[in-house]
Amino acid sequence: MLDHQLVTRSPVALAERVSVLVFADVDGTGDRQPMVLERDVAWIAECEASVSLLHGGRVVKTEVELVDHTYGFGTCLESAIRDARQACDAYSVTRESTLVVEAKAMVKLTAVLPAPLREERGIRWYREVPIDWIAHRDGAVEAFRRVWSGRYDEEVPPLVRRMKADAVPLATVWSSANSDEENSALLAAFRAKAGVPR
Repeated sequence: MLDHQLVTRSPVALAERVSVLVFADVDGTGDRQPMVLERDVAWIAECEASVSLLHGGRVVKTEVELVDHTYGFGTCLESAIRDARQACDAYSVTRESTLVVEAKAMVKLTAVLPAPLREERGIRWYREVPIDWIAHRDGAVEAFRRVWSGRYDEEVPPLVRRMKADAVPLATVWSSANSDEENSALLAAFRAKAGVPR
């Protein structure tokens, strides 16, 4: 099983004990049986941002996608806004244009094992929870069987794929169609909801 690592400066948003469903060879015969185990996990909050060009409300092109990782929680917000302004200059977009440039952001939580593998200069290396851990609830056994059969995708969370979850849903933090005051209010509202420092 691959060992996925998360390298980040972002904070632990929550630490908790969860019930996970695993299939294990409990009697040594090779017959794997479902077992429910209690495990400690830490949820790392990371901000993700993107800059897109829209026409008629539809995305025409995504210019850039950014993630905090080793730069610190919320740092991708300012980068996204800077990149959005540069896209406006590059495509001659104004408030009156039919082409709109938007920066959007969200905060995702990733479940990791609570103790960092190592820490250096404020950057921590965590081991993400194993891919075969499934949150124990209705439908968990079938989700586990999809994992082992290869018939699953990223649309199944949080049952599989390292239990990723959205903490703050996707929201616009800057738009070329807005005034500076409106954009400042959007960014401030997102920062407050996400707990991103100024």
